[in-house]
Amino acid sequence: MYFTTAIAVAAGLSLAFGILYFFVGLRRTSHRRLNLVFAFFSLAYAAAIMAARAGYLADTVDQYATAAQVSTFFAAIGFSLLGWFVAAYTSVRPRVLLVAITGAFAIVAVASVFFPDLVVDVSAGVGQVTLPWGETLLMNEGEDPPLLSLYLLALLAVVVYIIVADVIQFRRGDRRDAVILAIGIAWFVFTIIQENLVVLDVIDFVWLSDFGFLGFVLVMSLSQANIVIETEEELRDYEASLESMVDDRTSRLQEAQEQLVEQAEEQAANAERSRLARDLHDVVTQLLFSINLIAGSLPRLWRSDPEMAGRSTDELQRLTRGALAEMRTLLRELRPHTIADTDLNTLVTQLTDGLAARHDIPANVHTDVNRDLPPDVHLALYRIAQEAMNNVAKHANASSLVVGLTGNDGRVHLSVTDDGYGFDPAEVSSDHMGLDIMRERASDIGADLAVTSERDAGTTVDVTWSDPAHG
Repeated sequence: MYFTTAIAVAAGLSLAFGILYFFVGLRRTSHRRLNLVFAFFSLAYAAAIMAARAGYLADTVDQYATAAQVSTFFAAIGFSLLGWFVAAYTSVRPRVLLVAITGAFAIVAVASVFFPDLVVDVSAGVGQVTLPWGETLLMNEGEDPPLLSLYLLALLAVVVYIIVADVIQFRRGDRRDAVILAIGIAWFVFTIIQENLVVLDVIDFVWLSDFGFLGFVLVMSLSQANIVIETEEELRDYEASLESMVDDRTSRLQEAQEQLVEQAEEQAANAERSRLARDLHDVVTQLLFSINLIAGSLPRLWRSDPEMAGRSTDELQRLTRGALAEMRTLLRELRPHTIADTDLNTLVTQLTDGLAARHDIPANVHTDVNRDLPPDVHLALYRIAQEAMNNVAKHANASSLVVGLTGNDGRVHLSVTDDGYGFDPAEVSSDHMGLDIMRERASDIGADLAVTSERDAGTTVDVTWSDPAHG
């Protein structure tokens, strides 16, 4: 049983490769059509030679005829798929020829199902053939079936097309792929020649046509495996390249982000300098102008009205103190780190003096914080006091201001009270963000902020911070 066993082994190999590349084609988008067409060709070839083997081992003529019909059906499908596989493999696609070949094999396949007498003629019966080593097989002794010529013509067209496509592929420069295809088809051509020599009694051996495409399946499966491996290597190289590109782009983005941060900081610094320059011009310049006017008029006043000169001297002192306070405040804004280095009592006093000088508001300030505060608490209380006094300057139209800052080891209290217009806290619109900013600053340090105000009754801002370390 060497011959039929060898056929079974060949069918098993073709079936295995067919199943393998069927799933490869389903799972991979790369070369999907090529893998799927090759998989269906291998499966059809396996089915064809297994049906032929069943015919060799049949017990009756009917069994032999059925096996031959099935074998012809799958062989016709397989040869048709072979043409389309070579078209995908070589990129040589004469569509008219391929459609004509597919149509011819389709006629044979349909006839094998519905008109079996056209493809298998067992009217003369079948006979046993003994192989050189004693194995016996059943063979058809009838006449050639009507569709045999069409079948052989389509088969010849497929073989010629494969050879021509292989030559074109080789001349195009795809020499490795062309050589692989030539090796695969060479075995089939050899088996055809060998079978004809056996039929002509030139040699005494078995028919090898059933093994004709086994070499093709083996060689092309290895080629497809190599394509898969190369694709994996390309994907790994691409992944490595992509990671390198991502790292490079990330580095560039970080550099760009750093540049943007520097630009933003520079723009913010420029904007702050512009604001301070405006404040210097609008506030300090006006104070200095007023000081200059009063100082210029003092000699005349001392001669004509000493009492008025005394009052002007007091006003000159107030304006000078306010201008000095404003200058110190502006200088600290230019160098923010000095805010943390300056005593909070001094900061609040200077803010109050500056406000009193700018708007001619009598101010009473009392500060008595006798401890060092945490930097965040120090800065937050300063900013809250600054914002509260800005609100007085912008909205209150106050005639007096009282500022208090007291504190000991466990508690610090800041209050800013004016006798201005006041307001209804429930009617403050969302675009007035001063109160919200003060509340956020107080919340950040865990302080309590209370704003008390009534229309025409002034406003009081109270901030109380308790040191968590003292319970």
